[in-house]
Amino acid sequence: MKYRKIKYTPLLQKILPVFLTILFILFVGGSYGQEKEKTTKKKKDKRFDVEFGLATTYDDNILKYSEKYLERFMTNQDFGRFHIETYDDIILKPSLKLASTFKIFKKQKTKLNFDYSYSAYVVNDIKSWNSFSVGLLQNFAKRASFRISYNYIPEFYVRHFRDEDMVNYYSDMNGFGYVPETFVPFSFSKDNYGFWIQKTFLKNTRVRLSLDWAQYFHNEHYTEYDCDNMVYGIQITQPLNKVLKVEAGFEFETSDAKGYDNSDADGFYVPDETLENSNDADATNQGETYFLSCSWQIPEVLKHKHSLDAKIGYERRKYTTEDGPIEDPEHAGRLDQNLNLSFTYDFTINKYFSATAFYKFFGRDSSTSSELNSVYVSNEKDYIQNQIGLSISYSLKF
Repeated sequence: MKYRKIKYTPLLQKILPVFLTILFILFVGGSYGQEKEKTTKKKKDKRFDVEFGLATTYDDNILKYSEKYLERFMTNQDFGRFHIETYDDIILKPSLKLASTFKIFKKQKTKLNFDYSYSAYVVNDIKSWNSFSVGLLQNFAKRASFRISYNYIPEFYVRHFRDEDMVNYYSDMNGFGYVPETFVPFSFSKDNYGFWIQKTFLKNTRVRLSLDWAQYFHNEHYTEYDCDNMVYGIQITQPLNKVLKVEAGFEFETSDAKGYDNSDADGFYVPDETLENSNDADATNQGETYFLSCSWQIPEVLKHKHSLDAKIGYERRKYTTEDGPIEDPEHAGRLDQNLNLSFTYDFTINKYFSATAFYKFFGRDSSTSSELNSVYVSNEKDYIQNQIGLSISYSLKF
């Protein structure tokens, strides 16, 4: 317990000045916005939207480590595995959103947007990453619209793993394979293409159908994990009254992994390797996700709008490799059950400034139908993660 305090105290001390800075910007900016609101006349046909955002988040398990590896980190075991200073961190996330609304199909609105965000980890820079998105929203009928989008993540670091090819290589050279060099980074870049179409039926029942296609490209150590993912979804939004709204949804996802890396057990290049004759992990899987959320528009306080949202999601993911528990111990017969919870409080200062406070919980329970490696899978993949944060945004329309 003493060691845990050493890890947490410096980070918690850093949260205070960050939150104070955000609150200072919020209230100073809020006062400025209120003055401007009194003197500026309302303009019609505003075509452009600009939004600047800044969020700060405390994450207590940034690499989603199980209890086993949190303990190993704290006791300085597995030299070469851990490339972080602390297993928790503060994340600063500046963002920019640009949008333009115009009409190209008679009176139907078209909205084009570009979004950028950067997640900067204060202590562990190895986890920092950025994201780019573009999208087009088109109204095409009364109370009906569709949207197409593209999102790109140049590089996302997951964590270091022990690569079996490197283990075999160093075993051949030195007679043993458990050396720091056998731990190599696992990272990927991602392209995501999205589409949804929605329509409001009856009085206020909105139904949205979605389709997402994602491609993952991993670094040179883990090309067997390259994959194509397809996600099919449906979401129903139903207001219960003027202040309460519920949403329910279901998603079905398939992930088709490459399953080979064009190298043999000793790390030598094999140009004709295929999924059928490979000795590599096969992470092909399929899963179902269910989620339910509720939004409450709280009565205004001093003419300021605010709301509270709660969401729960459950995912059941099954790995479908035909390899056995010895050939592929991490995926053979594996079943993941993921649970996530979130609570969000939004507060509108004025038409320019808004603030959000949030809490998120993530948890995964992994099991396998194979008794041979059931303990191993649980020790490797189970985790609990908590995040708490605050964000502010400043938006302009002109």
